[in-house]
Amino acid sequence: MEAIAILGNNIKNDILSMPRKSMDISLVEEEKSDLTFFNIEEEEEHETLKALKQSYVTTNYKDETILNLQNELKSNSEEVSKEIKLKSYNAYNNSLELASKGYITRAVELIEEALEINPKDIDILNLRGLLKLLKCDFSKAFESFYTGLCYGNNKLSKKYVDILSDEDFKVFLGRYNHSIRFINEELNQESIYILDNIIDEDPDLIEPYVILYLLYNKLGDDKKKEYYFEKLKEVDKDNPLFEEKKEEVLLPAKVEEKSVVEKKAKKSNKKNLVPYIIIACLAVGIGIYHVKNQAKINSLTSELNNKEEEINEADKQLSDANKQLDETNKKLEETNQVLDETKTKKEIATLSEEELYNKALSLKKSGNTDEAILYYKGVIKSGKTKKYISSSIYELAFLYEKQGNYDEAIKYYKKYINTYTPEDNYYDDAFYQLGMTYYEKGDLENAKKTFYGLRSEVPNSIYNNSKVAEILKKK
Repeated sequence: MEAIAILGNNIKNDILSMPRKSMDISLVEEEKSDLTFFNIEEEEEHETLKALKQSYVTTNYKDETILNLQNELKSNSEEVSKEIKLKSYNAYNNSLELASKGYITRAVELIEEALEINPKDIDILNLRGLLKLLKCDFSKAFESFYTGLCYGNNKLSKKYVDILSDEDFKVFLGRYNHSIRFINEELNQESIYILDNIIDEDPDLIEPYVILYLLYNKLGDDKKKEYYFEKLKEVDKDNPLFEEKKEEVLLPAKVEEKSVVEKKAKKSNKKNLVPYIIIACLAVGIGIYHVKNQAKINSLTSELNNKEEEINEADKQLSDANKQLDETNKKLEETNQVLDETKTKKEIATLSEEELYNKALSLKKSGNTDEAILYYKGVIKSGKTKKYISSSIYELAFLYEKQGNYDEAIKYYKKYINTYTPEDNYYDDAFYQLGMTYYEKGDLENAKKTFYGLRSEVPNSIYNNSKVAEILKKK
């Protein structure tokens, strides 16, 4: 993991060492032959890269030829072509200047403009690759470095193509994607653990700070949220997240406007006294009328009481009718549930294991956990393919754990561990989740046994984390 651990520092250093473009029009190089797009070296040691370069020539030859011919038709003189290049150099220099000062978002926008004007310039391609790496847009970064390597076999492009093709980077990318998967499964603390480690290794990568800010915002941890907000300012001073933060700061202005409206209302109180005086006089008049007609009012009150009794009796009859209706609806729901279960069992018996698995996934995503469980059980019962059966066992355990049915969750996590090996997809996941399920259930002894087993069976697992260490220390 050494190459990955210093990736962030490499990027910043390489940006600072990028050359400035001369803005002297006389020094701008003329275009090379339109038919020469990439440098294909027959002595290229890396066979995969050599094959990829050949592939690039084949797939891009037609489009590049048309593009170059169109540009040639548009350019009436060598001077215009050079002026276009100078425009790209200006955007490149400005991007480089902003990047060196930590304004990465705007630097990315400018380098994209430069690339659109001058798509074959190796310095522009390399700076774009470095900026995309900082933004954690790994596919675009590789595309830039690789294209730069195809146009000219330069050291910087080759260095990063090698890094991004290396097994160490694949491990890093696997961990990164694992953190995203944990977020999707609402395993927020596990995701935070991985992202914190990535920041320790590569403190200049921008996206982990953004994700952690949003995660802590979701969890309501204002202290941690503000911490990562400030850290984000250090690595990307004009990140789009800051615009959203400004809107929050502006909210008190609306409160001040409301207080002004309230003051105006107080000033107008004196003008509104006359209507209140009129209403008071009317109230006194109504009171006198009430005294004079007390007998008539008493008679009306008696009639109202009788009507109220009739209404109460009607309410009682309506309440009894509603109870009967509720009982009928309950019986109807029970009947429908039986019909649905019969229909589900019939469908499970007729679908293929792939169809059952896909239906279970769909039901899980839509929140129909109970039905999803039935379909996963159908895969386990009648399936023949390891891929579907193993995934169904793990998913079943996971759903039971989410429901709080720890005994069933433990049963299926154990089934996965006892059936499969550390080389299988969810082996260390199942081990970790089994330990956490025991822990959530309050069974510390079995939780610790499980975590010791995890350390023994999969010593390099990312799940051998601080949380596990903390539980193992408990007594």
